[in-house]
Amino acid sequence: MISIRSLALVVAALAASSALAGPLVVRAAGPSSAQFKPGQRLPDAPVTLKAGDSIVVLDAKGTRSFSGPGTFSLTAASAQAEQVAFSDLLVQKPARRARIGAVRATGQDQGPPSPPGVWALDTRQSDTVCVLDPANIALWRADTSAAQSMTITRDDGATATLNFGIGQALAPLPAAVAGKPGALKISGGKSPVTLTVKQVAAPGDVEALGATLVEAGCQSQFQRLAVNTLQD
Repeated sequence: MISIRSLALVVAALAASSALAGPLVVRAAGPSSAQFKPGQRLPDAPVTLKAGDSIVVLDAKGTRSFSGPGTFSLTAASAQAEQVAFSDLLVQKPARRARIGAVRATGQDQGPPSPPGVWALDTRQSDTVCVLDPANIALWRADTSAAQSMTITRDDGATATLNFGIGQALAPLPAAVAGKPGALKISGGKSPVTLTVKQVAAPGDVEALGATLVEAGCQSQFQRLAVNTLQD
């Protein structure tokens, strides 16, 4: 039987844990940015931002951005929040938003093109990447102006050729090198790259998915998740 004192300690521990269960930092800029690291879990408490500060956070409600000066509840939903079906984030779909800026602002640089959705794998640079199903992987390229062939070698020596047609940005990973986590060496682009593929289980909501990507080291996909759940 649990004593009243033990029960009180459990309740206190749960309360303390709940107080820390705030949103995840996506990115931050400005004089206070050093306090907010990508993937950092914030306490569920108001945050004071200085003039010039901006922060983007992700939780189960989606992704929201805040700009200082002021004190903000980072868990408050936007007045014009767009509802995102979580199931849509677990399948390969066209990008809901084409850009991945730090914080929305008029005239802001939209940056380079980014793969659609969360799960398409970028062939431009070496990275740690997450997949739900290693047998069903899509590779993405930014320049679709010409046909292109890529040679893909798995870390166990299996090799396959992937052919992109003119205008084609996405292509499935050939079956000969699909089906298992591990390193994929890709040549045929501007420079050879290595994608370290990690398999993750599908979590139950947006925040849990974000935490899973961060924990696995799949930071670029964490950033893309934030873009695909950004509230207006």
